[in-house]
Amino acid sequence: MIVVRPKLHRRRGAILLNVMIFMIVISIVIAGMAMLMVSDNSVGVVESSYSNSLAIAEAGVNYELRKISNSAVSADQKQLIGTPGISYTTTAGTFSVYVTQRNSDGSETTPWVPGQNLWIYSTGGTGNLKRTVKVAAAPSSTAPASNYAVFGVSQGIMNSGPTIVQGDVGTNGFFTFNGHPGITGSVVFNGLTSNWQSPPNGTYTVAHNLLPVTWPTVESLAVTAFGATGLTYLVTHNDNALANPPITGNFVLVSSNQTFVGKAGGANYYVTSLTCNSGSEIRFDNSKGPINIWCGPSGSSSTFNFSGGTANTKYSTDPTKAVRIYVATSNDIQLNGSLELDAGIYNVNNAGSGRVLFNGNPAIYGMVISNMFTFNGTPTIYNTQGYFTPSGGTVYYQCVQPWQEVSNVY
Repeated sequence: MIVVRPKLHRRRGAILLNVMIFMIVISIVIAGMAMLMVSDNSVGVVESSYSNSLAIAEAGVNYELRKISNSAVSADQKQLIGTPGISYTTTAGTFSVYVTQRNSDGSETTPWVPGQNLWIYSTGGTGNLKRTVKVAAAPSSTAPASNYAVFGVSQGIMNSGPTIVQGDVGTNGFFTFNGHPGITGSVVFNGLTSNWQSPPNGTYTVAHNLLPVTWPTVESLAVTAFGATGLTYLVTHNDNALANPPITGNFVLVSSNQTFVGKAGGANYYVTSLTCNSGSEIRFDNSKGPINIWCGPSGSSSTFNFSGGTANTKYSTDPTKAVRIYVATSNDIQLNGSLELDAGIYNVNNAGSGRVLFNGNPAIYGMVISNMFTFNGTPTIYNTQGYFTPSGGTVYYQCVQPWQEVSNVY
């Protein structure tokens, strides 16, 4: 009988080949898994950095909101030359941030004026992993500052009887009511020493705030708006030519009619004196945008008298196009006759301020903020919110719309 024995060396060779193939396959699988893990980790790092960039940008917005709420005049304005953002490094990371003026149509101009609506741009991240957010913000008051129809920083005197104030009257100093004016709002005293100079002739709703209200001077507002030269900048950079008739020589004497014309983003006029004689009229054409009238130079003696009338579209029907009058001079502002003035008057210059004298029976739709005021006639003042806000203590800024991510603007 013939016995066939297997060839063991061939069988052993096949097993070794299979083992080697298995090991190669396992090595490829392990290498692939390792590469996948490395790639996934790299993607995770990038995604994490990308997400963190957005968080840092949002931190920049919160930083700016807190900064301007503490001191609006220290806002990080957009620079006209060079990098527009101001860079900060915090525990949250490094971000660059700046603000611009937010107009009623959503457009933007520079610089931002404290107390007005604004855009905040913030960019966060490092290298190519930067993200920029844009946020709409607006002022909000924690005290009744925006409800003031009339505010006398150091003093207010009312000598007239049938005067009607629809809104609050406030002071950091003293009030003297020799007549019995009608006030639909509150009489607000701000600061521990603020009170009546003598008992009033009548009963009013009275409020006492522990802290005085801080109003910036006209010059400081001009510095914020136009740079370090303040009102001096406006001497040669103004919109006087837009007026009808055009204003020449920076002084206005109205013997018939004078029209101040607005423009998108706000027209800025500069005058060294303004007199509107009886029988004449000043008009405000704010159909194209807000109007700002600045009277300087700061501390100088000049004339600012309204003896005639004014006419324009009432601010109450178009709150996006306010007319604001800023007076930085030391002489009194006189409102005479029976004019209607649809505007806000701002006359705060510390000890160098003049008074606002209400003579006759003018009707005013707006706000009057002055170091001192005196009512000699029988005016009617209708508070219109949004003209002026204090610079500290009572106003903070908050986001009013969800943030939106924009392409890198730097």
